[in-house]
Amino acid sequence: MLLERLIEKANQKSEYDWDAYYHWFFTEQAGHEASGYTFWECKKCLTVNILYLPARYGKCRCCSLIYLASS
Repeated sequence: MLLERLIEKANQKSEYDWDAYYHWFFTEQAGHEASGYTFWECKKCLTVNILYLPARYGKCRCCSLIYLASS
């Protein structure tokens, strides 16, 4: 009975439009129209950072090392 209800709920359309929400969220975080994101690891301090695309460069949130998106 519980499994049947879970399957029915999984087949229903989501109550929220998560794709639109994340598009809005990434655009607000980037400060420009973001088409996607990628992660990169700082070679100096090994911190994992996020880069909102399209971007020419990113800056490490820990040590401020500049990361070129083309590299």
